[in-house]
Amino acid sequence: MEILQLKYFCDAAQTQNFSKTAKKFLVPPSNISQTIKRLEKEVETPLFERYANKIKLNDAGLLFYKNAKTALDILENAEKTLRKLQETNTININICICRRIVMEVIEAFRKTHPEVSFITTHNNDQISDEFDIIVTDKELDLPYSKIKAAEENFLLAYNKNKFVFNNDIIPLELENAPFITMNKGSSLYANSLKICNRLGFNPHIVLQSEDPFYIRKCVELGLGIAIVPELSWHRQFSEEITLKNIGEIKRKIYIYKKYAANKYIDDFSTMLIEHFSL
Repeated sequence: MEILQLKYFCDAAQTQNFSKTAKKFLVPPSNISQTIKRLEKEVETPLFERYANKIKLNDAGLLFYKNAKTALDILENAEKTLRKLQETNTININICICRRIVMEVIEAFRKTHPEVSFITTHNNDQISDEFDIIVTDKELDLPYSKIKAAEENFLLAYNKNKFVFNNDIIPLELENAPFITMNKGSSLYANSLKICNRLGFNPHIVLQSEDPFYIRKCVELGLGIAIVPELSWHRQFSEEITLKNIGEIKRKIYIYKKYAANKYIDDFSTMLIEHFSL
């Protein structure tokens, strides 16, 4: 059974006239008649009563028409949804990690595509298929294309005028140190705990924030030390901040892009992936 068969049938059911349907679809009336006959053969029952100069839906045809019309309406709505997606100039992104990098790419992208607007969210708890693009370190079970954009280490960041550590940092030095990190639920919070636990202690967290800017600011002020992502926060500290390798834990950075995306979303994803490789 083909969609064109259903379109011919539904139109003929409405017009009760093969010639009018043929005129609408710009085909000979014989094409409509033969198509309907093939359809009737497939469903194994006549759908029209045929008279000398006219046709009329029978009871089976009426029942089939109602269901076929519903099916065509569903398909039409699906096509409209896809067309709307292709035409949209708004990109909805959930930036779970690497905010600075993504915002730099947004800035660069809008210089060449000023007609495009962005909606950004920064929440690990709201990962769903409502977003066009998701940047995260999580493995997601969503109908998206998945690209591993990069892999990054974690560093210990501290103000060298406020804290002094040995060249080879030992857990005992860190056990009672004040830690600053992002809020619970964030990737940085989870990885900070994982690194500290692997070193054999629980961090003494004195301050949490949902904004990476304030994390860096508090480290600059010497309010505490922090475990920070090497790539995402590259060149975000002053010379007063010492950065040291800590542990061997890394995180993978994934870019998830919704299927059936439009050209803007495709182009932005490509630029974002290229930026990570710089």
